[in-house]
Amino acid sequence: MAAQKSLIPPLTLYRQILRAHRTHLPPQFRILGDGYVKAEFHRHKSVDNPLYIVGFIEQWTDYLNHILTSSAPRNNSTTSTTTSTTVSSSPSTPESRREETLAQIVAQGQRFGRKLDSALLDKMSDQQLGQLYELRKETKGLQSQQELDEIAKEEAQLFEKVAHTLPESVLSSSKSS
Repeated sequence: MAAQKSLIPPLTLYRQILRAHRTHLPPQFRILGDGYVKAEFHRHKSVDNPLYIVGFIEQWTDYLNHILTSSAPRNNSTTSTTTSTTVSSSPSTPESRREETLAQIVAQGQRFGRKLDSALLDKMSDQQLGQLYELRKETKGLQSQQELDEIAKEEAQLFEKVAHTLPESVLSSSKSS
């Protein structure tokens, strides 16, 4: 008998994720994570399809559990001090702060995130797979050579899945390169 997951109400889940970011993530991850979480929850606040809502909540609950189990809580005084000095010393835009943060993460050689489950890839629409492919191309400069080799293999599999949805001009240019 499979255990049934209990669903957390969206607002509670949203608050728990932001709290987990505050207590478990380094400031540079928190800047990226908070912005993304806020944008995603705002983008999906008017969704009324119950199946979609359940999937959305389950995925974000998995993410919350991943954050809580993969990292130890950080010292709040160091986190808030680092965050406040970063923000106060730089009167830049949120976009440039995100770019700086990403550059710091890459410079430190930190690994973050996790591989996508193949079952999740199978559930994605052609449009989502296409977006994932484009994202993959954009982030190539952030990986080591070994990771790039793995990405190339996965990219080939993704390309096969979305090839029938791409315009002929894209297909011919990818074959020539």
